[in-house]
Amino acid sequence: MTAAAIFDLDGTLVTFTFDVRGSREALLREMSARGFATKVLELTAPTQVIIDAAHDQVAKGLVKGDFEALQGRFYDILDDFELASVSSTSVLPGVQESLTYLKSRGVRLAVLTNSGRKAATMTLAKAGLSNFFEFVLTRDDTQSLKPRPEGLKKAVLMLRVPIGDVYYVGDSILDIRAAKAAGLRIISVATGSYSEDRLRGEGADHVVSNLQGISRVIGV
Repeated sequence: MTAAAIFDLDGTLVTFTFDVRGSREALLREMSARGFATKVLELTAPTQVIIDAAHDQVAKGLVKGDFEALQGRFYDILDDFELASVSSTSVLPGVQESLTYLKSRGVRLAVLTNSGRKAATMTLAKAGLSNFFEFVLTRDDTQSLKPRPEGLKKAVLMLRVPIGDVYYVGDSILDIRAAKAAGLRIISVATGSYSEDRLRGEGADHVVSNLQGISRVIGV
């Protein structure tokens, strides 16, 4: 059996410092300035939900404009927030040792993150993790963000490993939802904003306190 593990980035491999609330406020301001209705959107809504709302209003003719241009502007805004957080990001304890062990045992390693290519590349380099992964997929490489499953499905196709042998490793509820929608087993690590109990309650297949626990789950 050749197992594979696809990893989330922020909160899973490195500390999570991205200003989620601030970035969503900025996206909503951009929408409002362009005439989009934003009152029904809450700051707790995932970024993909905000993007979908803008797309729907354009598709229904409620707002005139080029959605692809707007999405590009959204991504520029997110890039600015992410790049501002890179300097304060650090690798989580035990991550390098765990990845080294998994790779030595033949486990295929990749990354799927909602971050953009610029910030993801800089973050992995700063953390000393760039050389562990066969590929890194970011929002610039996928049609949609988590919790939508398209990015994970693309990663599985690129790995060419049977889906039953692929795990997604993440720290958030969005990671759980994306993995379930893609038909993958999810290993949740309680290194981000959610407790082990909350992650179990949301349907994680396995929950570990840190990345060092995943080799046991994968069986290597």
